[in-house]
Amino acid sequence: MAIISFSNMTAKRLKSMSGSAIRNLLKQAGKKNFIALSGGYPDPACFPVSIIEELRRKIKTKYGNDIFQYGKTEGLTDLLDILPSFLKRSNRRVVATPDTIAITCGSQQALTIIALMFINPGDLIAVESPTYLGALQAFNAFQPRYVEILTDKDGMIPGSLENIIKKYPAIKFIYAIPTFQNPTGRVIPLRRRIEIAKIIVKYNKLLVEDDPYSEVRYEGDHLPSICSLAPANTIHLFTFSKTLVPDVRVGGMVASEEIKNTAVLIKQGLDLFTSNYNQALVSEYLRGDYLEGHLKKIIKIYRPRKTCMFESIKKYFPDIFEVTNSQGGMFVWVSQLTDAKKYKLNIEELVEKTLAKNVGFVPGFPFYANQKNALFSMRLNFTNQSEESIEKGIEIIGSAIHKLLK
Repeated sequence: MAIISFSNMTAKRLKSMSGSAIRNLLKQAGKKNFIALSGGYPDPACFPVSIIEELRRKIKTKYGNDIFQYGKTEGLTDLLDILPSFLKRSNRRVVATPDTIAITCGSQQALTIIALMFINPGDLIAVESPTYLGALQAFNAFQPRYVEILTDKDGMIPGSLENIIKKYPAIKFIYAIPTFQNPTGRVIPLRRRIEIAKIIVKYNKLLVEDDPYSEVRYEGDHLPSICSLAPANTIHLFTFSKTLVPDVRVGGMVASEEIKNTAVLIKQGLDLFTSNYNQALVSEYLRGDYLEGHLKKIIKIYRPRKTCMFESIKKYFPDIFEVTNSQGGMFVWVSQLTDAKKYKLNIEELVEKTLAKNVGFVPGFPFYANQKNALFSMRLNFTNQSEESIEKGIEIIGSAIHKLLK
């Protein structure tokens, strides 16, 4: 029987899609003695298995077999009722009601829904430089054009945002991760958040605020979300992948009722609803006041790893790099100093040399919407390796860089 090729039948949008550099690198992680500093994986030691067993017993008693039935697209009523108090926590300070919340399959699905809602081919989207690779993957299928907002050690520069809006008034929306940004780990300080909020209100622009990490703070004080400062101009995304377990795949968005209702309509066509059982797990997790205690455990495990990675980079890398010392989240970002561009380094060559030594990291260029603007940079994850492995991995990367500089 002849093999039929469907390549000439697929939609044109597939040409804009590509595999994740992170996922491709993670294929190496199964190798024996491999040190994976690449993916944003939580440590399984942080999974609250005993708490989940308690939650399952509660769910069985409370819901019985009804929990396995089809559910409402907007979300389980019990979860929608408890989420407003969660969203009011000091790391978000978002005012929400069940009518302004839509549950999604993780915040990644929320990004796809937003893309379906707003992006026509050729539309302009403003993103931080660099930005979250997963957002670019979600948006790329709808063929937008990107404008990159300049950033520095304090994240998005408000003046750059305003200049871009003036130059490109047709921008559909702005996408940002203000707290412990992926990939850089940077935090936009309060004064800038206030400026950004004023700018989007002044020009009546929509900001998509992705916030997967703000609960996981190791030091410093929590900051209010931009949504709390400009609620009518913001879609706020949240997830429980980092604070419960990734496999539950429960996240969502807070938005105006108009946007929320449209999101629910789109989600109906994608998957009908998010697992009732998993939503019930999150609902009982929040109702039982487990979150605060579990966050302390997560932070106790991750904080010394972050410190170890930062100090190891300072010890083993040449001084032609700058490195973020983030106050939370899961990543450290290393980039070549502007005045060190005379050192010609090839990031792909470095990846090959470190993979040969059983160490993986993610090069920085996939995180740039316009990769020609990418500096020699890398994203390093510290949450899923021991301190001993982190130091060993950083030493191997540093040694490879020194050899490339010779």
